[in-house]
Amino acid sequence: MISSLLVDIGMIILFAAVLALVTKLLKQPLVLGYVVAGVLMGPLVFGFVTNLDLIKQLAELGIAFLLFIVGLELDLSKFKQLGWVVAVVGFLQVFLVTLFSTLIASLWLNTIESVYVGLIIAFSSTMLVVKLLEDKSELQTLHGKIVLGVLLVQDLLVVLALSLLQGLGSSSLFALFSLLKGLALILISYLVGRYIFNYVLRICASLPELLFVVALAISFVYAALAYYLGFSIVIGAFIAGVALASSPYSLEITGRVISLKDFFLVIFFASLGMQITSFRLDGTLNLIFILLFLVIIIKPFIIFWLLKLFKQSNRTCFSSSLSLAQISEFSLVLAGSGVVLGHLNQNIFTLVVILGAITFTLTSYLIKYDRNIYSLFYPLLKRIETNPKNFNIEKLDREMNNHIIIIGAHRMASKIIETLKEKKKDFVVLDFNPERVKELAKEGINCIYGDYGNIHVLESLNIKKARMLISTVPNIHDNMRLIKIAKFANKNLITIINTHNAMDALMLYREGVDFVIFPEYLAGQKVADYLTHLDAKEIKKWGKHYRIKLVEEIRNNRLFM
Repeated sequence: MISSLLVDIGMIILFAAVLALVTKLLKQPLVLGYVVAGVLMGPLVFGFVTNLDLIKQLAELGIAFLLFIVGLELDLSKFKQLGWVVAVVGFLQVFLVTLFSTLIASLWLNTIESVYVGLIIAFSSTMLVVKLLEDKSELQTLHGKIVLGVLLVQDLLVVLALSLLQGLGSSSLFALFSLLKGLALILISYLVGRYIFNYVLRICASLPELLFVVALAISFVYAALAYYLGFSIVIGAFIAGVALASSPYSLEITGRVISLKDFFLVIFFASLGMQITSFRLDGTLNLIFILLFLVIIIKPFIIFWLLKLFKQSNRTCFSSSLSLAQISEFSLVLAGSGVVLGHLNQNIFTLVVILGAITFTLTSYLIKYDRNIYSLFYPLLKRIETNPKNFNIEKLDREMNNHIIIIGAHRMASKIIETLKEKKKDFVVLDFNPERVKELAKEGINCIYGDYGNIHVLESLNIKKARMLISTVPNIHDNMRLIKIAKFANKNLITIINTHNAMDALMLYREGVDFVIFPEYLAGQKVADYLTHLDAKEIKKWGKHYRIKLVEEIRNNRLFM
């Protein structure tokens, strides 16, 4: 049994590695390679792994570990500023999407099956979205925080949803008891995590290896508690991660377990593909397209307008809604629970697995190219743009004149800001990260939170009277749109734009940009100057100088990696 399990896992990793390499060469998301590897290995194609129970156990184990790690990375304190917004949006989104999807599904399915489908569509993938936003360094942006907040609300609601579904079709007393079990799981997890496990971790803190083992043990304790109360171990593992996230030792624990993340990510997506055991075109294809329409179009549409009600910018609403256009790993847990309880048949479960495989893969593209997609919809969206809510974090003392506008306040901009301050130049900074804007405001720097694709935001910077515009953001589509807006508002504006691509640099010059920052080229020029004018001793001297400056910048949080 053990040797068979090891062989199956080895085959999964081998196939996943080969397919991931192919997708990498084709410049496609790795998730696609993992899912295709699972489909090829499973009963649908080659049948190398036919033990469906083993496949489901691997999938559940993979989700459990992944969500434990995801939970560890979710610090609830970060959402205090936007807490009530994401709480309301998260709750309303789940309610409205469930209601609409249930009504649509009821045209083909019975009532209980329709409710399941509605809930399955309502939830989004914490595991996948966190990874993709992390890869794009967008977790700390406003839309990143909103997305994480909504996902957290969803993950708490899914516990209650599972509780209610256990009592579906039973007496009202049993349904109430199931709901109380869900609430008890959340409450017990919170109390035990705060008053017992923090004390245990403090004892283990001096021994990192012991801290790692105890943290894993805690995840199994929570998983066992969830299982005992009639829930999936996945729910328990995620709640364990969230409970430990507020611990002062969470970073050390995360650093220890993060190496497991990619392994279980492969296991989960490959097992997802392996669970597609059959596929019939008659009737099934139409239903898949309908469900995809609900997930990819209707759900983002609802989220977009909910956020607009809270006066968020088009860019924030669009990126947030697009990031949530998939079903959740918990959707698979819901479907699996429905099969066990006799509420769903195997065909519907297979349909959900196919829906998951498609939407997870599509999400990789949607998040990766969200700026490009936004550019396509921009002509339509600009008609409904409003002046976004600023959360009272910006600082703009007066209407500026003959000033410099800096777009983006990270990395490169930190040195530009420091130099302009030393020279006592008039300038204002625009950034999409509310935390960064708050820091700049505390330093007394003129700054505005907002999307530079929003004409209202640029007008608030008095762009018509500015003398220079510097964009440190390297995205070509955003910068091309920015140049058109800026030049239309102020033909005499001097423009300096950043890019990481030589062809994009030429495109920007053709668009009328005065100076394009191409970091790789400029860095090469700088090193060439050193080699031409400095000897070995002077190069070492300048190296030490820059090292000291770098340490100072990092210590003062002016550089964000």
